[in-house]
Amino acid sequence: MEREDLAVALERHGTNTAGQVALAVRAGATFCVYGESMQSARRHFGIWAWRAQCMAEDGTVSCKDFEQGLPALDHWGDALVALGRVDTAKGTHLVFLTADLSSCVAVL
Repeated sequence: MEREDLAVALERHGTNTAGQVALAVRAGATFCVYGESMQSARRHFGIWAWRAQCMAEDGTVSCKDFEQGLPALDHWGDALVALGRVDTAKGTHLVFLTADLSSCVAVL
């Protein structure tokens, strides 16, 4: 996936986090999109919702990205999504994209 295509897909999501990650991508952040191995949004949601629950039980405050990203991911149900990773100066963000890689589904 090309850098500009990822930035545009992130901007289509419309959240502050996605916009910030898009800016980081344009500024040269390292990224990788695993478009060849797609899973259902429901499967990803199950894994990351469980992780958020474990963090809460351990007393770790979940980040705002989980509060916004998990419901967005859950909304997509059985639709296939691609997973990506963007490493910014503030940390790593997981990016979930539609099967055609044109739009962002969620950012964690």
